[in-house]
Amino acid sequence: MPNLTSLSRKIAKRLGAKSSTASWSRPVVRIATVGVAIGMALIVVATSIVHGFQQEVKELVVGFGSDIQVLSADYDDQKIVRQPSLESALSGLDGVRAVHPFYTLPGILESQSGVKGVVAKGLNEETTQAFLERFMVDGNVDLGEDGAVLSVHQAQRLELETGDRFMVYLIGGPNGVRPRNFRLTGTYRTGLLEYDQEFMFLPAAWMQEAAGWGLEMQVLVDGQAVELRSFGSRAAPVYQWHQRNDSGIWEPTREVVGATASLVPEAGAEFMVTAVGRDANERIIPDSIRLFVADGAWAWERLGGSWQAASSGLEVYVEPGAELWDVEAQVYDALPIGWRTETVLQQAPEMFTWLGMLDLNVEIIIGLMVLISVINMTSALLILILERRPMVGMLKALGMPDASVMRVFFWQAVRIIGRGFLWGNLAGLGLVALQGATGWVALNPEAYYLDVVPVRVDAVYLVGIEVLAFAACALMMALPSLASLRIHPAEALRMNR
Repeated sequence: MPNLTSLSRKIAKRLGAKSSTASWSRPVVRIATVGVAIGMALIVVATSIVHGFQQEVKELVVGFGSDIQVLSADYDDQKIVRQPSLESALSGLDGVRAVHPFYTLPGILESQSGVKGVVAKGLNEETTQAFLERFMVDGNVDLGEDGAVLSVHQAQRLELETGDRFMVYLIGGPNGVRPRNFRLTGTYRTGLLEYDQEFMFLPAAWMQEAAGWGLEMQVLVDGQAVELRSFGSRAAPVYQWHQRNDSGIWEPTREVVGATASLVPEAGAEFMVTAVGRDANERIIPDSIRLFVADGAWAWERLGGSWQAASSGLEVYVEPGAELWDVEAQVYDALPIGWRTETVLQQAPEMFTWLGMLDLNVEIIIGLMVLISVINMTSALLILILERRPMVGMLKALGMPDASVMRVFFWQAVRIIGRGFLWGNLAGLGLVALQGATGWVALNPEAYYLDVVPVRVDAVYLVGIEVLAFAACALMMALPSLASLRIHPAEALRMNR
């Protein structure tokens, strides 16, 4: 039987040679090959476009945010007090690539040509800066102390060019609106119009300060006179004084109250003063100063402002290939009470719902292309069998079993399908490479989020789909091959006379 199988393949190979197809069935074979090739090219292009859309949109959304954001669960107080130990623990979780704080505030841009509402985000050198550098159209992301990066859309709306100055009004914190003049250092365009219209980027340090999340204490000393001053609250804060006792424990003291005091700089004397916001609705983070005696005079140590300990939240970046929801569950379990998580899928549900629906379109395209290929090949194979009736009769007369005769046409069909798959892959991958290199097919970003059709070849997925499609087409060729069983040797040989 192995010899008969080998013989069937050899005959099929001879039938597929050009010299053997110089007959009226030759155009049919070519049409069938072209049909299979077109179907495969469409499958390659469709899967590449869908995977390109899914990856590009996700990367852009993650670039403006992150895979997972850690936020305050209190919607009236959208800040968190950073905990270095927690950030270190989150960084060590399986599937977590990096953890960084982020700072965002609503704001208004103003130029001589108009105003525009935006979301201002602090530029993070580890993540956001690298993301922006990929999409810079003009200028750079070197902000310094007064630089800002706008999208091309925002700059055109306000008629600004690189180097121009404009006003930014950040909204939030106890101080309400914080205005400041900035210089445009560069413009970017990601193509994701919904985000390009919304996001601008400012120095992160100024974002922290402008948010007004905490107090900043300063101290003035003149001999025994000590005066405390605080900034960052609408009303004067309450000062809580603590003195270190002989056991090294901080104890409240009633001897010193308020913002001013007359203190003798005795050796070993030490105070801790905490400024607490008077208005609980402000939700201001307290700030502290430690007073101590050095060289016979009062000295102090301060944090430089408690606002430095706060952020809008944490951005958690997931390792490539890690399961997003598994990592999110680990992150959530590690958080203290009052904190919550939000994944990139929750941040932009409408986008990812739309991207998920594209998978159904690809499945429909694959199914239709396989069906069309099967129909084309069935027609071509039946015509080949009809043309080769005399040959079938001769083979049967010489003693070849019906199963071996069927295999002759089955292997011939497989060769035609394989040739179609080869040319289809070459054409499809060529179109994908051309689009990736030139971006010659453009899109309306208002409708499709992107301005150019993105492409990405997922080799594992594509090979899997093609193997299944090839197997389906090849197996279906067993049905038209059955037509060879109905050919009787005597009748076939009589027709050849």
